[in-house]
Amino acid sequence: MASTAAGAFCDRLHYVRIGAGPVPLVVLPGLALTDEPPHALAVAAYARGFRRLAADHTVYIVQRPQGLPAGASTADIAGMYVAALGCELGPFRLMGLSTGGLIAQQVAIGHAELVERLVLVVSGTRLAPIGRAICERWLDLAAAGRWSTLHGDLGAIAVDGGGAQWLARRLIGPTGRTPTPRQIADFTTAVAADLAHDTRDALRAVRVPTLVVGGALDPFFPAATLEETVAALPDGRLLMFPRNGHGLPKHHAGALQDAAATFLGGAR
Repeated sequence: MASTAAGAFCDRLHYVRIGAGPVPLVVLPGLALTDEPPHALAVAAYARGFRRLAADHTVYIVQRPQGLPAGASTADIAGMYVAALGCELGPFRLMGLSTGGLIAQQVAIGHAELVERLVLVVSGTRLAPIGRAICERWLDLAAAGRWSTLHGDLGAIAVDGGGAQWLARRLIGPTGRTPTPRQIADFTTAVAADLAHDTRDALRAVRVPTLVVGGALDPFFPAATLEETVAALPDGRLLMFPRNGHGLPKHHAGALQDAAATFLGGAR
């Protein structure tokens, strides 16, 4: 198994580092309610999940910045990543998962000199109507302090199928931690930023080679959104799984890693 370590950029961006390949690959994960440094089991899961990419890269899975300014946009949050990553890593390859892909788009739009290649996984130019309704529900749950239900919802959306989602709600909901006031503020700011995100026009200026991977049945970024995203990119290509939804990264982890590794290539 690839070597792993945990740390933080500028004491603000917590990360898990996997492998010691010659090229940095920054991975921005999707939305989370809390942002504690990952525990040992999570680190081990990351190491298994990214072992294919860690053969040629040093993989940094970087959590959301802490202390988001009220009203911050996805472009503002991207700037917070860039301020830390640009000076620490220099140019890097970039992967964004789910709403992490919204931030990754903004990094490529505003700081293309730092991004060598871009992979967007279950992500796109904007949230589809069903996905918007889910995010608005999450804001309502947060406002009501219904943390168990919210943890369960966030866990369920990461898998496909009614049975798997039912089980995720039952297992994850009761075990989720109550967020701190700062974490609540960061979560609601991040969700509001995701709801306002729309890069249909801005992506046309991105010359970075980009791979878009998604599931046609994804409620957040369905087939039409994935196709819209690739159409907006001057150098974009699409890998779509017709029978999957937002749980694609878990249900087809091997195929996803293989496709990303092939697209990203090895050493420079």
